[in-house]
Amino acid sequence: MSNLERNVANFCGAAMAGIKPASLAVCGPGEREELLSFSEIFRKKGIRIELLGTKNGKLTYLAFRENKLKDHLALRENAAFLRKFGYPVHNFEGCIDFLKLRLLCECYPHEVGVFLGYPVEDIAGYMNDPGGCIFSGAWKVYARPEEKRALFERYKRCTDCIVKRLLGGKALAEIFR
Repeated sequence: MSNLERNVANFCGAAMAGIKPASLAVCGPGEREELLSFSEIFRKKGIRIELLGTKNGKLTYLAFRENKLKDHLALRENAAFLRKFGYPVHNFEGCIDFLKLRLLCECYPHEVGVFLGYPVEDIAGYMNDPGGCIFSGAWKVYARPEEKRALFERYKRCTDCIVKRLLGGKALAEIFR
């Protein structure tokens, strides 16, 4: 198992399994070819690994099941939030391309949380009051903590299961058929 394969499992497994809209991760420039190879392998399985850009010597990528992410971005509250930042919400590929541009900005585009399944209430809460969260998990939580704790636990169980299978000798490509 390569370092990249382990990191993809740890950071993107829940999105690849389809229980989360997408996951954002980074890898080193020496892993570019392996990442592109993963992208080809997983596209055939309905999972996209989209290279978003390079910054500070690191490659940033987004892993997702296209239909899951499309449906999530189309939800009224999510689309309205992204529209405020200029995203072309009726054009999925346009949203991905616009995210790539936003990631090039000096200021981090916190609206990326919508892509990752963070509730708008928590993204807006962070943007308005970074220190005022109730607790932190996969993201900083500002409302409905018990619901979010359960969601974080679900993501963890999914990731743990994928990693356990990797450690048992399965390749990531075998886990996601």
